[in-house]
Amino acid sequence: MNLPNRRPSAAAASRRGDRWNSEPDPPVRDAAQEVENSLLTFPQQPMLARSVPALPDEDGLPGGSAYEPKFDGYRALIFVMAGWCRIQSRYGRDITASFPEIVAAVSENVPAGVVLDGELVVWGDDTSDFTELHRRLEHGADLSAEALRPASFVAFDVLAGAGMDLRKSPFRVRRQALTILLDDTPAPLHVVPQTRDAEEARTWLVNYSEAHVGIDGVIAKGLATGYLPGERGWERVAIRDSVECVVGAVMGTLRGPTRLLLGVPDHEGNLRLVGGTTDITLPQSRRIGRLLTAATGDHPWADRSLADIPGWSDDSLLTSLVEPTTVVEVASDGSSPVRGWAEPHELIRLRPELRPEEIEPVPF
Repeated sequence: MNLPNRRPSAAAASRRGDRWNSEPDPPVRDAAQEVENSLLTFPQQPMLARSVPALPDEDGLPGGSAYEPKFDGYRALIFVMAGWCRIQSRYGRDITASFPEIVAAVSENVPAGVVLDGELVVWGDDTSDFTELHRRLEHGADLSAEALRPASFVAFDVLAGAGMDLRKSPFRVRRQALTILLDDTPAPLHVVPQTRDAEEARTWLVNYSEAHVGIDGVIAKGLATGYLPGERGWERVAIRDSVECVVGAVMGTLRGPTRLLLGVPDHEGNLRLVGGTTDITLPQSRRIGRLLTAATGDHPWADRSLADIPGWSDDSLLTSLVEPTTVVEVASDGSSPVRGWAEPHELIRLRPELRPEEIEPVPF
């Protein structure tokens, strides 16, 4: 499998993050250009993957299984118009201005009316740089082109093209359409590698976990399945043993937390408290602190005692409930969140592109 290695020059970018929004910020371009892409309007809900412990066999999914590496980046949909495009974040926000080199490449190489699904990646030294991607999205307007690492778009699906809504077409047909569209396009546009060999895909899990090249898992897709917006119709095996959680309280100050108290959602939408983190680093504290807000109204843990959380203090001077809107990724020791964790877990990173309602619910 060959990773993208050609890197275009980057330009200044800007971003204003928000949750899924069916009425995103208006585009900078003339609204008349929207007519050229009226088949699928901006924004659209992306199809999702559910976590599984092992990859399915080659005949384990409808029509057979196809396997693709999961790049460590930000999910994005791209809506192509004549001479221009719009880029949608996972939650429907217009982030076009943050990726001018992607806009230029798509506008030059992809026909109007096409809607692509894929991953935005910023490349560091021999791997993807998730922190740099977040910095570009958060501070792009204040950074010069020289201060930005280049971005790439790794496409893995096509929702529309040639005047047709392709979402009900089987994945094998959409994959063929995608390769025809992008097979000869130059960087920063790429088509995700794919195999139908289960053993090769399992080898990816081993090799890429050791190589640290910016692959954080493998996705399995049924070749006969359609594109199901908002549904977890794909299967994902993560390379890194980690879990995504919601911050519900902090130790320390709101702007300078030292530890985080975490929860995961159940199938009824309740945020279940599962445990806390070890001490977080100063850079992590600063990044997370900028996103936290003090709890208002009914907090799901307002009546909970924090004294029984391992490694946590219930000292009211040290603990503050926060609005449960910030998602983080923490190292997992394999213990079930249903019973809570026996020990504090290490914080891996902030996940600003995710929202609590997008975390896979856990059966309690």
